[in-house]
Amino acid sequence: MRMPILSYFLIVGTALFGVLTLVSNRIEPKPLPVTQTIGLPPPYKAPPEANAAPNTMNFASEGQNSNFVR
Repeated sequence: MRMPILSYFLIVGTALFGVLTLVSNRIEPKPLPVTQTIGLPPPYKAPPEANAAPNTMNFASEGQNSNFVR
C-alpha cells in the first residue's frame, strides 16, 4: 500500500500555516525592549572571595587522619 506522503504534507502544512496566520493576527505584537546604551557594557569584575585561605589538610597522605581501609 502506498503512503500518500505528498498529500499528507500538503494538507497538514496548509492547516499549520492557516493556524499560525490566525494566531499571529490575534496576538498583539510586543515591541522589543530598547535601551539608551551605546557600545559595550563595562567589563565585569568579580568580587573577592570571602574565604581565600587555603585548606592545609593533605587528603593524599596516609597519616593519622586516613580512613583508608585495606
